[in-house]
Amino acid sequence: MSPDPYLSVIAAAVLLVSLLRVPWDQFRDTGFQHVFFGACVAAFFIWQLRVGLVPAMPTHLLCLTTLTLMFGAPLATTAAAILTTAMCITGFEVWQSWSVGFLALGVVPILVTRLALLASRRHLPPNPFIYIFICGFFGAAAAMLAATVANSMLLLGGDQVPFSQLQQSYLMIVPLMMFPEAFINGLIVTGLVVFKPAWISSFDDEVYLKS
Repeated sequence: MSPDPYLSVIAAAVLLVSLLRVPWDQFRDTGFQHVFFGACVAAFFIWQLRVGLVPAMPTHLLCLTTLTLMFGAPLATTAAAILTTAMCITGFEVWQSWSVGFLALGVVPILVTRLALLASRRHLPPNPFIYIFICGFFGAAAAMLAATVANSMLLLGGDQVPFSQLQQSYLMIVPLMMFPEAFINGLIVTGLVVFKPAWISSFDDEVYLKS
């Protein structure tokens, strides 16, 4: 069944807004280019490690929490579009599912990560451990949960997967996917904060270390 045309319009609009907000001047730095595209390539290989209990809903780790904390929401959204397109080009996904995959498995986890970052800055003390655990670990787990719920709702709304099939297989592995998502993103964020803080734009030394 073809996806709802409104989803394609929404996906295109979100991508367009993100592209307009991307700080393209950063790409004049070849070092930044290497970091960004290297992160996209690494995420692409992670996306290929999928579990397909329900054929229409393959499950894979996202790592978009890390990309959001590294580059900000507009560039992370651009990366999600690149990853979704690459999955379609390589045959792991079909083009008809591009808008659903981009919105549910791209935009939604990026939005959740961004909200976790803003909430930690507003309501919690500026501490590097708070940043790592709330934004890295908890943010990634919440992002995976939100992405799964969004993907399920979009597919149910399109009558592509019956709810009984979702309940018996797909939704039952969500807790199992949340833990590795949180662990991998949290581990990467921790390593970046310690060894390459310049690569993670959302971590400000003046805020988290000197305050």
